[in-house]
Amino acid sequence: MKLLMESTRSMSLLVLFNMDRFLVPLLIIAALFLAGALFDYATEF
Repeated sequence: MKLLMESTRSMSLLVLFNMDRFLVPLLIIAALFLAGALFDYATEF
């Protein structure tokens, strides 16, 4: 049981680190999209 709990804990840590690798590019793309939308809105008027 102890081995099972340790492996589950290490898997959740691995998923947590991999989630960071997915979120960073997603946030960069979202920031670029938002900046482009704001710049486009500012130049319309």
